[in-house]
Amino acid sequence: MKLTSGRGKSPKEDLIYNRILELIMDKLLRPGERLNEAKLAEVHEVPRSRIRRVFERLRDEELVTIELNKGAFLSRPTVDEARYVFETRRHLEAVAVQLACTNATPADLIIFDEQVAMEREAFAASRRDANRVAGKFHDVIAQATHNPILEKLLNGLIKRCILIQSVYEVETNVLCLTGEHERIVEAIRARQPEQATELMNHHFEHILASLDLSGEREDADLYAQI
Repeated sequence: MKLTSGRGKSPKEDLIYNRILELIMDKLLRPGERLNEAKLAEVHEVPRSRIRRVFERLRDEELVTIELNKGAFLSRPTVDEARYVFETRRHLEAVAVQLACTNATPADLIIFDEQVAMEREAFAASRRDANRVAGKFHDVIAQATHNPILEKLLNGLIKRCILIQSVYEVETNVLCLTGEHERIVEAIRARQPEQATELMNHHFEHILASLDLSGEREDADLYAQI
């Protein structure tokens, strides 16, 4: 499908944006790597100006840096930045899970159950995208707050955490915390904010334990092409 001309964000731009996020989460696109504007435009059959708009969106979310006469590169977070981002996200997610206990609707609880079921299936099948599927749990928490400002802030931090995990996650680690997700959902269903907060904090300890923030790390081998 070719993109029609026009101004404003388009569905095709959303598709390209989401595909780049998926490649980051699946560790096929690595921090510090140059994004090939011409190739993306060719593959997705869009003008290069549309690709630049996607890059600008990613830059605004601090996922990409754009260098004059060099192009767009996936951001590479430092150890200090990683610590700051996770510290901020941890506090906001504690607030989010408390709000979810108050504001989650029956429809939200169905979405939670569907999310956990998808995680179980993905890990049972050892799918490459299992961690990506599990990561969406935190997006669902943000949505269940029904606070659009908090949801926007959390979504931005979650995306930056993806980059951090891509650099600093222990290579041998397989992070499957679906059981913890299930217990958080049950606390939300029972409207127990203190229990939900305690479980979320415990969950975050496991996430942080999967990272090596003892010092800067070298880039892994870069992918050949998108």
